[in-house]
Amino acid sequence: MMDSFIHFYSTIIFLSVLVLINTQSDPLSTLESTIISHGGQVLRITDPQYKAAATLHNRAIQTWPELILRPATHDDVLLALLTLSSLRIPIRIMGGRHSYGGYCSHQGIVLDSALLKDLKIDWETETITMDAGIIWDDVYRVLNGTEYVIMGGLCPTVGVVGFTLGGGYNAMYSRSYGFASDNVLKFKVALYNGSVVTASSEINPDLYWALRGGGGGNFGYVLQMTQKIHRINETHMPNGQFTFLNITWINVDIKIALNNWLAFLKEVADNDIRISFNVIVAVNGESNFLMMYCSFNGPSIEIDTVFNPWLLKDPKPTFNSMFNYTQNDISRVLAIPFPVVNREHVLSAMAINITEAMLDIILDFQPNSTADVGSWTELIYLHSATKDKNTAYAFPDISFDIAPGVSWRNPDNDPYAIDMSEKFLQKLIDAAAPTKSIVGAYLNYIDPYLPNWQTMYYRHHWDRLREIQTKWDPTWYFRFPQGIPPYNQQSNAYKLPNKNSMVIISSFIMLVWFY
Repeated sequence: MMDSFIHFYSTIIFLSVLVLINTQSDPLSTLESTIISHGGQVLRITDPQYKAAATLHNRAIQTWPELILRPATHDDVLLALLTLSSLRIPIRIMGGRHSYGGYCSHQGIVLDSALLKDLKIDWETETITMDAGIIWDDVYRVLNGTEYVIMGGLCPTVGVVGFTLGGGYNAMYSRSYGFASDNVLKFKVALYNGSVVTASSEINPDLYWALRGGGGGNFGYVLQMTQKIHRINETHMPNGQFTFLNITWINVDIKIALNNWLAFLKEVADNDIRISFNVIVAVNGESNFLMMYCSFNGPSIEIDTVFNPWLLKDPKPTFNSMFNYTQNDISRVLAIPFPVVNREHVLSAMAINITEAMLDIILDFQPNSTADVGSWTELIYLHSATKDKNTAYAFPDISFDIAPGVSWRNPDNDPYAIDMSEKFLQKLIDAAAPTKSIVGAYLNYIDPYLPNWQTMYYRHHWDRLREIQTKWDPTWYFRFPQGIPPYNQQSNAYKLPNKNSMVIISSFIMLVWFY
């Protein structure tokens, strides 16, 4: 009898110790407590900060993750990657939350950069070093009032890292100063196994090449990057100001207006990289709208000489306004709310030129009159942008990014809105086929429905990018739809049993052992 009691109580004590050991040694709990102890955050759906942290820019692709980890230090990012990859728990990397495919989130664990906010300017070397959690608004505010600009996004809430990794053009500045990816001098990158490397033209140049245009979420977790800034001195205006024009036509023959513009590009702008355009075309039934944002990186005294021969042609603009704007001003004027009010789907066609057949398709992009869906097409002028050709960005030869978009409120319209925009893109590609005018798509407008996306985004760089991915992320830990797979990748899609399951299993084993 006494032996039975001793055996029973020994079992109870042993199992209690086992539960305590399992609880204390759970690597996820250790990771969470470490992140919190260093000023970071661990957010679940019951936490009051969760919804704001998990909300994506586009409501149409919203996903709610199970857990958001927000490290406040680089070392804690390394610990998170080491812990989670060793347990083979999939993650997504979140930055500015603008991914058009929603690939910065999923229903599992998200590693969010929001609290990594270090930013340093070196005026002597004319460079700026930015942590992964910086958004362009942070940078523009720091540079505001100086004579400097940086190659960032027009939308100020976009994350600096994701924008740059996808190539990162700026419609108002890139013709003068190149893309964001051209201006990066150095990356600090956390690898899947918790180690950290530098990538530059001299250190790990293959990774440096791939990161400049290979797309966010591939190869590793960029903790920090150093980028060139540019002093504005050609405009002869203070505080880095440009001349900014807003030229608008309403309810005129916009095909003639667009052809006049295209002729101006060929005759003047193609040979003058001081001129940049971001054009918006909208057609709805009998009404139409054509608005051009234009920047001029030259002295304002030349404006009339450069632009009047074009702007005095019929049909003349309905409105034509001119401002002296800083980069901060431009981002404020062109800013899109976060999150956007409606649901959206945006596409891209990188084009060497715009033919008459393509123009006819663009001017016919409008939804069914009974559908509660709006549509537009952006024409971003990038001809002869000051482009570094030795990067993974595959389109140094294009002149335009043709970016159609649709917007709607009711989720029931999702299938129609997506289908009509994808069919429009295919019509545009077909119209361009005889002249081979469309050569790909802009990676930062990543489209989950795009056929042949490997070639469309990466052109002839796909095989080289896979080789580099194989070297730096052989297990394909940084995995997402439309990500770059390594050769002979190993699966990491294993979900760790939860803590309670581990305790129950261990306890059962011990009970069997005792009895």
